[in-house]
Amino acid sequence: MKLAFNTYVYEVAGWPIDKALASARMLGFTYTELAACGSGDPTAMSPARRREVLKVHRDLGLRCSQLLLANVEHMACPDRRTRERVLEYMKHASEFQLELGGHQVLVCWGCGVLLAEMLPEQAWLNSVESIRALAEWGRKDGLLVDLEIEPHVYFILNGTEKAARIIEDIGLPNVFPNLDVGHFVINREGPQRIRKIHDRIIHVHLSETQGYDHTNSILGTGTVDFPSYVRAALEMGIEENCGKLNEPCVAGIEMGEPSRPGPRPCGRRRS
Repeated sequence: MKLAFNTYVYEVAGWPIDKALASARMLGFTYTELAACGSGDPTAMSPARRREVLKVHRDLGLRCSQLLLANVEHMACPDRRTRERVLEYMKHASEFQLELGGHQVLVCWGCGVLLAEMLPEQAWLNSVESIRALAEWGRKDGLLVDLEIEPHVYFILNGTEKAARIIEDIGLPNVFPNLDVGHFVINREGPQRIRKIHDRIIHVHLSETQGYDHTNSILGTGTVDFPSYVRAALEMGIEENCGKLNEPCVAGIEMGEPSRPGPRPCGRRRS
């Protein structure tokens, strides 16, 4: 299993994407996880800027193991036009990942949030429809769609039981649950719960928590027992899952939270 550099902490700190990528290389990373928001949102880049970022990533010798589809909060809302706009964002951002040479994209926000004015069952169906549309659209190009299991009640996907069910409902072979260790801790799902979805896990996020709040703080400063989860994922075959898809087995270091002070990104190696 390799470690990946997640650019989200740099977006929180207001660093531009090319500066973040240079820092990744300076810190010795090969694999990246690109957050498709802020300066890293390819749908907000001009064609020239998009080519520039692609060139920087390529010239630095980086490999994008996962692109985070961050602007998908309303992907399951009642308004069809809003859902269509989110789907277009996901497609355009996914095209950028394919141009980078990567295949995995992560549907963030727990695959959408629940709104008080709609039935949870309808939100579920809307989310399934959106994810299926993205996965079908990108399947011919080898796109792999990862789903983020979030830790709170207002997210559509907030536990392993639902993760297993939504993958079954979508019914496509290129859809997978993402293992975010910090989210599992908040949900009180120990390493043994990985078994529910073990044959579908191909990517890991290493995020920290104090046990209740999703702090995304510096790894090791909270309550997460990272070795237990990583060991369980390895024992349950994550490397074999990735090998079948010709994908690297990667765990991304995810830090940074806009609503609270967090770790400052580092632009050079520590001595």
